[in-house]
Amino acid sequence: MGSEMCIRDSNQEDKMMTAVPKRKFLSGIALVATLALPFGATHAGDTIKIGGMAPLSSPGSYQQGPELVLGLEWAVADVNAAGGVLGKQVELIVEDTQGRPPTGATVVEKLITKDKVVAAAGEYHSSVCKAEIEVFHQHGIPFVIGSCWSDALTDAGYDEVFRTSVYSSKLAENMVAVMAANGIKKAASLVEDTDYGIGIAKNIENAIKKLNADIDFQYEVVEKTSKDFVPILLKYKTQVKPEVLIVAVTQPGGFLILKQAHEIRFAPTAETLYLDGTCTAQNDKVFWEAVKDAGNYVLMSCPYSPSVKLTDLGEKIKKRYIDKFDRQPNYLPLQGYDAMISLLTAIKNAGSTDSKAIIKALQELKIAGTRGDIEFSQEDGVWHHQWKAVPTFIFQYTKVGQSAGDAAVLFPKQFATAGIARP
Repeated sequence: MGSEMCIRDSNQEDKMMTAVPKRKFLSGIALVATLALPFGATHAGDTIKIGGMAPLSSPGSYQQGPELVLGLEWAVADVNAAGGVLGKQVELIVEDTQGRPPTGATVVEKLITKDKVVAAAGEYHSSVCKAEIEVFHQHGIPFVIGSCWSDALTDAGYDEVFRTSVYSSKLAENMVAVMAANGIKKAASLVEDTDYGIGIAKNIENAIKKLNADIDFQYEVVEKTSKDFVPILLKYKTQVKPEVLIVAVTQPGGFLILKQAHEIRFAPTAETLYLDGTCTAQNDKVFWEAVKDAGNYVLMSCPYSPSVKLTDLGEKIKKRYIDKFDRQPNYLPLQGYDAMISLLTAIKNAGSTDSKAIIKALQELKIAGTRGDIEFSQEDGVWHHQWKAVPTFIFQYTKVGQSAGDAAVLFPKQFATAGIARP
């Protein structure tokens, strides 16, 4: 067997950066990486260094971050096991961005100037991505976004920035299309005070106009760290009376909103549907433990549905995940894997670690990813360096404790298994 991974612990080299948390690798992976190195394997000076960023501690979405990083790690492991890139092993240096934009900018600067990475992939929070792309752009270093959804990231038009994850305007159009198809005339939303949250609200407004949908829509911006959403939920219930409540607030705030909406018998009910725009059911076990029976009849807007067959590569990654964790993967390991494998393939195709050569190779890339054939659009605006055909789904739970793989698929039409159900 070839080496599974070559990873450097940046803690040992940068004691001065103690204020910036470092990646704590998932159980067993770092040890395997060390033990798997074959005799005569390359050392640090002979590696190609790649950066990875994700929230691994609070106030960031620390439950999601490790899932995304797992995909980055597995892509590196597979490439290294196959002989590496350009005759060298890939060295992945992962930094914890804590969900904080300033921290994201700081660790990216470190990765580029101190660690000398030739490129990077990852990140979850759009607001953090927004800060990071400015640093990558300043240094001319390519960055493949793993899971930041804000349209503004690709709309910036930076040559260095590519994205394999979904984008907010696509998700918004999906939600509006489903609402219109089901005769919904009034919708209300709670969105977090971030680039992602406010962005998706604006995208829904734009989608309503674009699709000429007869939907009255309003939204309120809330602090994602809030603990009490009852006042605004009661206002919506008694005064606005929407047919659907759309929530674009990441964990744990998203869980709290669902539980509180359920407790006051607002949504999901026969009168008001509950549509989660952040795919908080990223882990069935975590979701049901957090929300219990409040999750029944919830609609989820997600980049992945376990009931829909993946590519051959995706099915292999899915099996690996199930074998390791005894549960279905969510979309994050798949997005992380796609971002990293796209980047490493581009470096291979470029035959060089030169930034401009990598960027050109990414622009010309055509590769089978975990969720479909990946290639990046060269159009201006939100589609600039965006994987336009990235898959998206809307599904609905109809039983407490139900797995996402057993949930009814509502969108897209070619995968639909049922219509909307109500309590």
